[in-house]
Amino acid sequence: MNLKSLIHAQLDGQITPQQHGQLEEFLRADWQARRLYLELADQHARLLQQPQIGTGRLPNPTLESAKPPKWQKFIPALATAAAVAVAFFLWPRQSPPAEATSNGVAMLSQTLDAEFAQNTLRSGDTITPGTIKLAQGLAQLEFFSGATVLVEGSAEIEIISTWEARCISGRVRVHVPPAAKGFLMHAPGMKLEDLGTEFALNVQNETSAVRVFEGEIIAHSKDKAPASLTEGMTLGDTTDSFLPISELQGLVKQREAQRFADWQTWSQATRKDPRLIAYYTFKHWPDDRWDRLVNNFTEPKHKNRAGGAVGARWTEGRWPGKEALEFKRPGDRVRLNIDGTYSAITLACWVKVDSVDKKYNSLLLTDGYENGEPHWQIYEDGSLMFSIIYRPENAAKSAKYNQMYYSKPVFTSDSLGRWHHLAVTYDNMSGEVIQYCDGSEVGRAISSLHVPGHKITFGPCEIANWGLPTQGHEFPIRNLNGAIDEFAIYGSVLGPTEVLALFQAGKPE
Repeated sequence: MNLKSLIHAQLDGQITPQQHGQLEEFLRADWQARRLYLELADQHARLLQQPQIGTGRLPNPTLESAKPPKWQKFIPALATAAAVAVAFFLWPRQSPPAEATSNGVAMLSQTLDAEFAQNTLRSGDTITPGTIKLAQGLAQLEFFSGATVLVEGSAEIEIISTWEARCISGRVRVHVPPAAKGFLMHAPGMKLEDLGTEFALNVQNETSAVRVFEGEIIAHSKDKAPASLTEGMTLGDTTDSFLPISELQGLVKQREAQRFADWQTWSQATRKDPRLIAYYTFKHWPDDRWDRLVNNFTEPKHKNRAGGAVGARWTEGRWPGKEALEFKRPGDRVRLNIDGTYSAITLACWVKVDSVDKKYNSLLLTDGYENGEPHWQIYEDGSLMFSIIYRPENAAKSAKYNQMYYSKPVFTSDSLGRWHHLAVTYDNMSGEVIQYCDGSEVGRAISSLHVPGHKITFGPCEIANWGLPTQGHEFPIRNLNGAIDEFAIYGSVLGPTEVLALFQAGKPE
């Protein structure tokens, strides 16, 4: 029996076990067979509802007697549901993607000149249970219960849960809003139960001192009855001063302004790098008659490489006063036209990804996908993806010649919503692709399809979208869900130390 006959036998309930096996093989092997199955199942459902369609005679809707029984209106839904159920039964079984999870109980919301024993900790990181050692500076922790803990270096804090922490050494200041009432802060010789308040704790040489600034806490000490401490009361030696949480905001703003000024000085120098093809800092001139121009700031200037913002709106970048472009809708993009051919490239940008919500999420894509055109994207699993194609002239269009490179996943539920520096390098002689995230290498490979010496070209292309998908492509919608506030294209391969320098110069804190 052919495929169509097998499907009809299945839908009519007359299929034999042997025929069922044949049908299952068809459906597992060919997506077009599966599509035909659903089309015929839909027709079958419609015929169940209106059997007269097959006879050429339709009932007169004005005649009450011609009305179908009330139960009959449920047949399409039931038949379609049955068809889909059978299709799922027959189609290949694939495990559903794992739901994103996080073991975090707090966030590192702000830092000021902070140095940690864990060198990878940055503002915006999700914190899991464990010990944090602060060598110097300030760090603000926001627990998922709502409590806020300001840690002053040097200090050692154990994060226990969303409702509990332990100060092993150093100074902390704790603010607990009504929603976090009952938050516990442990210290040597005592446990402090917060009833909605603000207090400070200093632990030195296994000795604890407490001062209450507002509200009430209950101090539980070994072999002593619980003691209530209210505003202005102390326990132990509290001669040391404590930094108010409100002062942290002012200090952080000062630090952000200094970081922005330092980056501007660095940017003025780096834009003169002769290897730069294009350099977009996303500086929006307030007096522009049109705010859609995305200037190319290379020196000497190449105005023909300036971009045009479409849909994307201006928003705050890495620092107050630093602008960026936000991309949310399928139409949001920056249109570019990069001339020239190259033997090596480096692409680098600062990006804040709010969600990896498509199979492919654009960083920079050329219109179409012709020989020598690079594509740089974020793949659905959060990995960085670089690809380039070189198809021989006599090869069929359907033949696969695209060289594809993936990093390890770098965008997870815990790393979304904050600024990251991404970079990729490609050399057309060696064929080596190296990918970076926040200055560290996350992928290195050479494709088995690589043939040395082919030129690299861009032409019409887009930041954060795909302007001209290849005809009939299965995944044409690729707009980024996030923001970008710096994008550089170099005509050579930058080394690891240079990529690290880009990250160090531009990191927010």
